[in-house]
Amino acid sequence: MSATTTPMVQNSTSKQERYILTQVGSWVLVFPNRWITEILRVQRSRVLDLPVYQSPLIGVTHHNSQILPLVSAHQVLQTEEMSLRETSTIIHLSNEAGSLSNVGIVVDKALGGTSQDQLPPALLTTTELHPQDTDSMVFFQPDWLPANLWHPQG
Repeated sequence: MSATTTPMVQNSTSKQERYILTQVGSWVLVFPNRWITEILRVQRSRVLDLPVYQSPLIGVTHHNSQILPLVSAHQVLQTEEMSLRETSTIIHLSNEAGSLSNVGIVVDKALGGTSQDQLPPALLTTTELHPQDTDSMVFFQPDWLPANLWHPQG
């Protein structure tokens, strides 16, 4: 699967921009630091399942007096999730992530941060879901998710 739009970060305004690395199965999912409000750990009991919504929306949680919709990174990357975790790691996206502002991306774990010059060059120039020559890394693209992800369902 490949997107038809240009990558969100084709030419960074600064070589000093930082990126957050997360684990999703055998993939490392990369986010620009500026897209992240915070990284949360949420107990499974605090997640309300929403079976009437389409995949990859898996539920919602209440956080800082707001409802935070949760998206499975495993479903987005089309990888098999081993089991439902008792505690989930969630990347809470900021206003910088555009239409995905205030959405939580559920990943296996946060790995740390890095700078652009430490990432494979092909990573920031492709919109492919599973790009070649990126050492099993993939740069998160908001347009992988449907525009009506969090709209009320009839």
